[in-house]
Order: sequence, then C-alpha cells, then structure tokens
Amino acid sequence: MSGRDELRRELEVKAGLLAPADLDLLSIPAVIQGEDRVAFARGLTAFREGDFYLAHDLWEEVWHNYRGLDRRFLQGMIHIAVGSYHVQCGNPKGAVSQLAKARTKMSPFAPRHWGMAVDVLLARVDALREADTNDPAAVEPLLAAVKKGVRSA
Repeated sequence: MSGRDELRRELEVKAGLLAPADLDLLSIPAVIQGEDRVAFARGLTAFREGDFYLAHDLWEEVWHNYRGLDRRFLQGMIHIAVGSYHVQCGNPKGAVSQLAKARTKMSPFAPRHWGMAVDVLLARVDALREADTNDPAAVEPLLAAVKKGVRSA
C-alpha cells in the first residue's frame, strides 16, 4: 500500500468516527445525495471541531462529484478550511491567499446559501485574514468564530 493510500485510509477511518452534523437541518442541494451528502455533513462536523484538514479532504471529495451551478460555493468552503488550517500551522501567506479565494468564490452567495449565513461567515473570514497570525492569542478567538460561522439555520 502506498503512502497516499495509507493516508486516505486513515482519513476514511477518522471521518467514519464523526457523526454527521445537522444533516436534516442543512439546505444541501438535492443533487448531493448518498455518500456525498453524509461526507459534506461530516466535513461540517470536522470543521466545527477544528479539524480543518479533514474538513477540506471530505469536502473536496464531494466537490469532485458535484456539478451544480453553485459549485463555487462548495469550493469556497474548501478554501476556508484550507486557510484555517494554514492559520493553525503558522503559514500566514497561505492563510491569506486561501481566505481571499474563499471570499471571491462565496460572495455571490450572500447573504444566505445552503442554510448558512454567508455574510456572517465572510465577515469572520475577513477578520481572520486581517489578523496577525503570529499571535495565537489573537488568532484563536477568530478561528473559534469562523468555526461557529459554519452553522445551518
């Protein structure tokens, strides 16, 4: 088994331990069905728990299969996960780049999309993007706010 296959298996096992988050409350498009629907919800759970890498991985799998007109929204969610991961890892350049891409992709979907308050989420993303990522005391509450911003209602 290759290293990539081992990593994929590890992520599958880890994702399988997550209970889907608010699956019935989300306005997930009907086009996202079956395993992709559950993977998206599991990505939300991972994101809310601060496991941004796993959220990105789960959402990217859904994105590869999804051909809806709002595909860019899902891509923006992936950029937020990657940008947040870069913040955690102390890579400010990568964080700013990914979070800026998220804003560009998701702005057309404000104020609400898929049951999420996109305008609120993007305001929190902007605050994180502008923060001094070398100061964990400043970044941690902003990451917590972004995690909370990925809610459905």
